[in-house]
Amino acid sequence: MRRLPVAAALMAAASLSFAAQSSPKAPAEVIAAAPAGATLLAFSASGDAPDADAAAVFETSPDKDGVTHRTLTVFGKKDGRFVADFSSDKLIACSKCSQFHTDPFRPRHLKVAPGHVHIDQFDSGEKPSTMTLDLTRQAGAWHVTGATRETVVAGREKDTTETLPLPPSGLAKDMDAKWRVPVFLNTLLVDHKNGKFAFLHGDVSNEAMWKNQKSDCSKEDCTVLVQQQDGCISLVRDESSRSFGGASPNPDDEKEAVTQAINACVAAGGKVCKEVRTDCSKGIL
Repeated sequence: MRRLPVAAALMAAASLSFAAQSSPKAPAEVIAAAPAGATLLAFSASGDAPDADAAAVFETSPDKDGVTHRTLTVFGKKDGRFVADFSSDKLIACSKCSQFHTDPFRPRHLKVAPGHVHIDQFDSGEKPSTMTLDLTRQAGAWHVTGATRETVVAGREKDTTETLPLPPSGLAKDMDAKWRVPVFLNTLLVDHKNGKFAFLHGDVSNEAMWKNQKSDCSKEDCTVLVQQQDGCISLVRDESSRSFGGASPNPDDEKEAVTQAINACVAAGGKVCKEVRTDCSKGIL
C-alpha cells in the first residue's frame, strides 16, 4: 500500500507568514478606501508626482476556516489626493491559496511605476510556483497586459507554465486570477483482511484516493478510519490488533489526534490501547 512520508522541514518553512507584521503607512484617503471589515495589508506608490499612481491590498479577518481574503485597489492621483480607479477581490491570493496552504502574497512584491502595476505571488515550496500579473493604464483605464502562472507540483520534476485567459474586455477589474484554496485529503486506510495500514497525503478527492489505491487496496477490503484536510491523523491498536483512528484539524496538535484515537479504542472496549503511528500534514504535504 502507498505510504508517503511527511516532509517536516518543508512544512515548517511553508508555515511562515509573508503578510505584513504591522499596517503599512499610506495616505489617509487610501486607508479610508478599505472595504467594510478589511484593513490595509500593503501599499505601494509610483512617487510623489501630481499624476502618481498607487496600489493597495486590503485584507479581511479570518473566516471560519482561518482564511483571509484580499482586495486590490489601484489609485490615481487627482488634485493632490489618491482616488480609486478600480477594485478587485480576484487578483490577490488568499492566505491559504498555495498548494501548501500558505500565503503566496508578499507585500514587498507589489510594485507600482507610473501607469504600471506589477505583482508576483509565490507558494513556499523549495522551488516555488509563481503567479505574475502586469496591469497597465491605457486611455485612462487599467488593462491586464500580462498574466502567467508557473506551477511546480511538490514531488514532481516537471513544471507547467500557462498564460491565464484575459477577460474579453481586457480590463483589470474583470480579471479572475483563479485563486482558490486547493483541497488535499489526508487519509488513514486499514486493510481489514491482513491488518496493513497506509497514511495517504495529497489526494484531491476521495475518488482520487481510491483510484490511486486500486492496485493495493479496494473498498471491499479496506476501511477509511480517518480522512480530513490539514491536521494530524493517528492510528491506535489494542491488544487484539483492532485498529482505531483519531484526528486533529491542527497540524501542530499531534497529541490531540492520538488522544482521539485512544478514546475511540477505549470506548470500543479495547485493552492496552497503544499508538502505532501519527502523521501531521498541511496542504499537499
